[in-house]
Amino acid sequence: MKTLVAYALLLPSIALICGQTTPTASPQQPQRGVSDLVKSTVDSVVLIVVSDAGGKPIAEGSGFIASSDGKIVTNHHVVAHGRSAIVKLNNGAFFAVDGVLADDAEHDLAIIKVSGKNLPVLPLADSDKLSVGDHVVAIGSPLGMQNSVSDGIVSAFREDTKGRQWIQTTAPASHGNSGGPLLTMQGEAAGVLTMKLSEGENLNFAVPSKLISPLLANFEVLPLGTAPSVGSGLPRRAGESVWTSMSSGHDYNLRMDGDYIYAEWVNLPTQLQTTTAFMRSELKKDGEKWTGKTRSRLPCEYKLSRPEQLRTGATQGSQLVLSRVRN
Repeated sequence: MKTLVAYALLLPSIALICGQTTPTASPQQPQRGVSDLVKSTVDSVVLIVVSDAGGKPIAEGSGFIASSDGKIVTNHHVVAHGRSAIVKLNNGAFFAVDGVLADDAEHDLAIIKVSGKNLPVLPLADSDKLSVGDHVVAIGSPLGMQNSVSDGIVSAFREDTKGRQWIQTTAPASHGNSGGPLLTMQGEAAGVLTMKLSEGENLNFAVPSKLISPLLANFEVLPLGTAPSVGSGLPRRAGESVWTSMSSGHDYNLRMDGDYIYAEWVNLPTQLQTTTAFMRSELKKDGEKWTGKTRSRLPCEYKLSRPEQLRTGATQGSQLVLSRVRN
């Protein structure tokens, strides 16, 4: 197998292995032309402008409306580093993003929420019914050029080194297409454009739409940058969510109680799982920040050089326990 290196349309690379699955053949249905398809769907596609804590724009991406009350599908990497965002519709209307309903970093999906009513919804297709060779259309905002249209075919179905599935398409995409829909000719979203290969032309990839529906079931809106990541498969108690730190990669069971957040590190490294190691935090909301204390007990191994072993008689692999409280 040949390994190819891909990069997200806004952020970092993912390794893909050219292993092809066998999708279910799609039934024959009458198809519209691209022009008619775009006219019927473009009002459901949005431009997303993401800003930092100081209000400075740091990223632009695309998305599409999945519910009439303002649930919008986009990529995790479009909104991951933002603290505020606005959504622009095709008719020129603007909405401030209330927050994040669901954030699946593993599959690069996010559901954001705006306070809209009677918004035009883009229905989801059954991505398992796509076939290689199917005609598809991409709508998005490459380089900020809102609602640019391109078309192509489904060229393959791929699986990466983590077992995640991707739809490969020849529909051209650029920076800013991230989060936009990959449409069937029936006007349904079969995927969410996410990345492209840097060493080829029109080698673009979308997340299958079948992963979206479970995320739309969420109802709690959290501020941008604080939403717990889902999809890790870690055990949770009632009322808890799993949040993945983007800086450390640690997974935390996260529980909110009024103005307090309680977090516990749960994906301990293998060498710590049979020890008394723990890391727990209690944070209280203070304006736009959360402040509090983190308590941890972290046994760790250290190794002595050969001269130190001869001098002290100690053996390698001795264990040192570090206990600390951090504000």
